[in-house]
Amino acid sequence: MLKAILLAGVLTLGITAPASAAPDWPAVDRALGRPGTEQAGGVHRYGFPRSDLKVTLDGVAIKPALALGSWAAFQPMGDEAMVM
Repeated sequence: MLKAILLAGVLTLGITAPASAAPDWPAVDRALGRPGTEQAGGVHRYGFPRSDLKVTLDGVAIKPALALGSWAAFQPMGDEAMVM
């Protein structure tokens, strides 16, 4: 998980482009090993679901994809990008 966050931070430097050029999202997709999802406002979001957890609450199994993963989202900001 920490690797993914650090990689996302490094990628913010890699997707900076002139204000008139669109970010190269396919390159970011390849670097993260998964496709991103376009969100409102030009935000590009990447989900990182967990598959290593076995969580049970009151005898009910909780699927990791429901609420146990994390994500990183990139938004172009002029000639740079912000990661959230």
